[in-house]
Amino acid sequence: MPGKSQIADRIAARGASKAAALAAVDAVLDEITSALAAGERVTLTGFGTFEAAGRAARTGRNPRTGEALEVAATTVARFHPGATLRARVAAGPGAPLGAVADLGSLQGLAAAEQTPVAAPTEKVRAKPAAKVTATASATAKAKAKAEAKKAAVKKRADDAKRADAKKRAAKKAEAKKAESSKADAKKKAAKKSAGKGRTKKK
Repeated sequence: MPGKSQIADRIAARGASKAAALAAVDAVLDEITSALAAGERVTLTGFGTFEAAGRAARTGRNPRTGEALEVAATTVARFHPGATLRARVAAGPGAPLGAVADLGSLQGLAAAEQTPVAAPTEKVRAKPAAKVTATASATAKAKAKAEAKKAAVKKRADDAKRADAKKRAAKKAEAKKAESSKADAKKKAAKKSAGKGRTKKK
């Protein structure tokens, strides 16, 4: 069962360096994860579609004890395979894969880690700095959006718990009131009965 490291090894075997292959895999997974956290839909033509979907609060059961459990509302990641992926999986192993296309761009992902680069001029430096700032800003926005989403889900779950607690308290109060009314009625009946007994004796 291949994991991230094994996938990077397989890409490296097709012509890229291990560092570049691993950086490429990490970059793709990071972008998909960030997009889903921000509530976006990611479509890779032929491969499939990743999307974030809301799951409503529900009552589940403990598989060991059978006890009812309240499961809070949450957001989950879903994947829908594309036609090309389905056909390829159904056909089974195919011909060996060829060399990695556009190897230069793959190597560039890990270039900063492998070889020192001369300091750029002020003019050249300005462009990447702006790009990094924009990326950081987008990541911060995505995180803030995800946190706001989590907070909203938690608030809904807390509100539902509080509402249930109020209902239970109201039911208990009603039951107590009913019991008190019954007890009062019994006392009154007992007093009446005692009064009648005394009248008869006279």
